[in-house]
Amino acid sequence: MRRQGETIQQDYRQTVLLPRPDGSVWSLTLRPLRLGFPQWLKERGLQPPTAPVTLLRDSQGRPLRDSDGQALTQRNEQSADYLLAVERYHQRLATMMVWEALQADDTVEFDTPRPDDAGDWLAFADAILNELIQAGFAAGDLIWLCEQVAVLSNLAGDQLRQARSAFFPPAAARPS
Repeated sequence: MRRQGETIQQDYRQTVLLPRPDGSVWSLTLRPLRLGFPQWLKERGLQPPTAPVTLLRDSQGRPLRDSDGQALTQRNEQSADYLLAVERYHQRLATMMVWEALQADDTVEFDTPRPDDAGDWLAFADAILNELIQAGFAAGDLIWLCEQVAVLSNLAGDQLRQARSAFFPPAAARPS
């Protein structure tokens, strides 16, 4: 792409200082999330879980039907398994955001090898999360780094609300 005749080749990076419980500070270099990052994750299997659906029944145990004769269903968003799956999805999403942003930092190395495009990216996200835990990262550290990445990627404030649909479809568009 060119702007005013000049090829645009920006390599945005930002160094952040992550305070540690022992009083030390880690200097980390982050890059913004690339355009299309949400789609890239979805193509590798990282998608929000869907709530289980139950068939609505009358007091006789027969399925309830609408005026067109279609059986009525209800999403169970309080299912324990569903809530655990949502939590795991958010952990993986945050982990992958931080992993992607840390690709700009030559001082940070992960032991888990990056899978190829057809590889198991969910297992990769889980392994990277374990590496972060073993390195002493706390939940707050991951959240703080995600906030830094969001600001750097123009996903903070109003930009976040506008881009949110790329990560989380509106409730009306979710399968029921």
